Amino acid sequence: MKTVDFLEHRKKETLEIISSVKKEFAELDPNKFNTKPSPEKWSIAECFIHLNQTLDIYIPQMVKKVKDKEKYKGQNEFFKYSLVGRMAVRSMLPRPDKSIAFRMKTFGNLKPKRSEGERDKILNEFLGFQTSIIHVIEGLDGLSLTKPKIITAAGSILKMCIGDALHFMIAHNQRHILQAQNVLKIIS
Repeated sequence: MKTVDFLEHRKKETLEIISSVKKEFAELDPNKFNTKPSPEKWSIAECFIHLNQTLDIYIPQMVKKVKDKEKYKGQNEFFKYSLVGRMAVRSMLPRPDKSIAFRMKTFGNLKPKRSEGERDKILNEFLGFQTSIIHVIEGLDGLSLTKPKIITAAGSILKMCIGDALHFMIAHNQRHILQAQNVLKIIS
């Protein structure tokens, strides 16, 4: 895929995430926001708390790489996923029918630290991260998407190039927003 198209797709997906979250969750009753559909399932709040914890790992690294423009100049015309990146994104992306292809356990350090919270604070943090993603995408114009490496949530043992990490992070957002939407259907 052309690099310009790859970045434009990621920006479009992020704008869709922002729109969906504002439309579906911003005015949601705070009790529903914090309601667990069952004791072992996450509430909507927990979905967004988890996303915020994860985004707090990826976004600062990406912002730092984008600021270091001179080091990563020279964008290829086409973006090609690494093997690890392709597998990671595919495992995270919801299917077109809005189902989850692969169930997976959350790393212990990324399980929500609390089961409820103030809706506006949690969502504003999430939406702030989405604005940062847009800025990162815009900042990647003209930069290599394969040279800068991002340490994943798995730790420094597993790194992804910034292009792979960007798409993985957005797919992760999509997955957990779908989870939150499904929770809303169950509790409504």
